[in-house]
Amino acid sequence: RYSNHKGLPMIKTTPHKIAILMGLLLSPSVFATDVNVDFTATVKATTCNITLTSLNGSNVVDNGNDSYTLIIPKMGLDKIVNKASQSEANFKLVASGCSSGISWIDTTMTGNQSGSTSLIIPQSSDSSSTTSNIGMGFKRLETSGDTFLKPNSAEYIRWKTTEISTSGLEMTVALRETTPGQGIPGKFRAQATFNFIYQ
Repeated sequence: RYSNHKGLPMIKTTPHKIAILMGLLLSPSVFATDVNVDFTATVKATTCNITLTSLNGSNVVDNGNDSYTLIIPKMGLDKIVNKASQSEANFKLVASGCSSGISWIDTTMTGNQSGSTSLIIPQSSDSSSTTSNIGMGFKRLETSGDTFLKPNSAEYIRWKTTEISTSGLEMTVALRETTPGQGIPGKFRAQATFNFIYQ
């Protein structure tokens, strides 16, 4: 899908960074933790502007320069183990200013993948992360269960026409154990990169 189509301009890449920060409580002690999502867009010709907004009561702060903060209320490890709603947050990606010739947008994702799972985990070099066996997964809001978009793969989410033109792409980020029963509480910080391919 990255190859140039006959008669169409080449795809070019322009970076846009969006940070999602989460406040978590994974143990009885009180602390704030961060989860950063570096957001990059792969664009062609006239581009869409992509912004991140709150959804269903989530707390999103626009820090400027394509940087956003999403704060999740503090939680216990049991919320992650039991896949409770407190271990998840919803947000929306909104496209604006798109060229009239854009008929679809595909979203893929890369990150520090936990084995062959669809979860992204902290980098081992990030000393600010002290959790173990906990990762984050991303999915379309309407997707049931834990069917997350697999990072570092050919999997993608294709935006619906109405999502491009009006409603935006509604997403959920969820914290999950990478190995059931082995989650270790602490501070959690991880990064994911979303790539947007326009056609």
